[in-house]
Amino acid sequence: MVGIVTALSAVRAVLPMPWLGDIWRPADTASIAHNFFVGGMNLFYPQIDWGGAGPGYVEAELQILPWISAALYFVFGEHAWVGRLVSVAFMLLGTAAFWGLARRVLPADASRWALIAFAASPALMTWGNAFMPDATVLSFYLLTLLSFQRWLVEDRPIWLASAAAAASVAALAKPTSLHVFLILLIWLLISARDRLRRPSLYAAGVAALLLPALWLWHARNLYLTYGNTFGLASGGDSKFGNISYWTSKLFYTGNLTIETLLIFGVTGVPLALLGAWLAWRRRGPAILAAAIPALVVFYAAVARYSEEEGPQYHIFSLPVAAILTGIGLAGAAQWLRGRSSVKLRAGLAAVVALALFASSANVFAQSFLDRSGVAGRCSELLTQVSAPSDLAVISTTSLSTDRGLPNNFQDPTIFYLSDRKGWSLAADQHQPGTVQAYTQQGAKYLVVSEPALVPVDGPLALWLLSNARHLRSAATDGCDIWALRLA
Repeated sequence: MVGIVTALSAVRAVLPMPWLGDIWRPADTASIAHNFFVGGMNLFYPQIDWGGAGPGYVEAELQILPWISAALYFVFGEHAWVGRLVSVAFMLLGTAAFWGLARRVLPADASRWALIAFAASPALMTWGNAFMPDATVLSFYLLTLLSFQRWLVEDRPIWLASAAAAASVAALAKPTSLHVFLILLIWLLISARDRLRRPSLYAAGVAALLLPALWLWHARNLYLTYGNTFGLASGGDSKFGNISYWTSKLFYTGNLTIETLLIFGVTGVPLALLGAWLAWRRRGPAILAAAIPALVVFYAAVARYSEEEGPQYHIFSLPVAAILTGIGLAGAAQWLRGRSSVKLRAGLAAVVALALFASSANVFAQSFLDRSGVAGRCSELLTQVSAPSDLAVISTTSLSTDRGLPNNFQDPTIFYLSDRKGWSLAADQHQPGTVQAYTQQGAKYLVVSEPALVPVDGPLALWLLSNARHLRSAATDGCDIWALRLA
């Protein structure tokens, strides 16, 4: 199964960037890699395309994946598949780490089934080859858990140091992985509470947090200086939930839907429930008792994204889901022994493996469909009418605020596909004054993919009649593009 998923992931990586779900984050990541490649390989100054007339330095995670991808561009040329294959490499590292963990916390049969469930999950097919940092963070997250488990069992300092190092890199790749420290704490309380007296434990914790803290401080300074952010530590939107999120129906249905479809692939749900029941009866493994409550706390904390906006946040559930599914399948197999023939059990095992993989196969199949739509058309038209150095104002259907909170509305898709830079215009910012201000800063084009945002009798449409030339029309060309003129 691992070999099949790896091969299909590599094939999917060389296909055009997938539109199934969300191209938003891959476009941003690929843009940062491009800017490293053409603008210098300074890891400490990542650049996005929607920074207006400025350099576009942005408050973001440490850009491990884009930087490695940009370095490889010098060998293979600039292609999105290079970055996506880097993700596949991290996926393999994470799979190896999971296998090391599973075979240490589970019996042999359960660990093998857990590995199959891990590899077959649609989460791995979706993000294991995406131009996104999720495969990167998952690999170091799993290395943290594996190293910590070995420290608990073997009590050797090297494994504590290894856990600290892996946790540090995971937090640099995505600070949301910091919830792993809650997992480690609960796990320690269950399995080796006496080690809480050791100074080395706290030294390792401080060491693990030092580099992420320094990076967050540096990233915040980038935001304060240049004004661009992904909402990492300051500015931009907030990922955190509040009482309005926790009491909404969407928080529960959204999280449950994402887990069911993208983590368990539907088929894994009843098997994991059986595994949870068996694990409860057998009082183990301890990692489940540590990880499940920690993940619940994490998804509640980042409720604004976990419920709907950021399905990739749920990739942290994959190890737990696979372990539960492995326990459930091993328990079912044990029950069948003596009640069925070897051939029947082998047939059932093949059917179950295929059923677990069905959702991933669908993700793979969907990758061959062209879903670029109006954004792809706008990108083609903008490339035709503008020069690479021209700045553009590109409209987005996202609002600047969401349920009263600041929202990161800057859609990088058209910027990335057209290789242009400029400003992103939120759906509630389509006013003459805003566009005029960008024009005075150097914007030469306005691109609108949704005509309803500029109604023909609205203030912006009337302003454009006197201050712009309509180059492309949504009615005839599939996208509206205006050449802006200084007043």
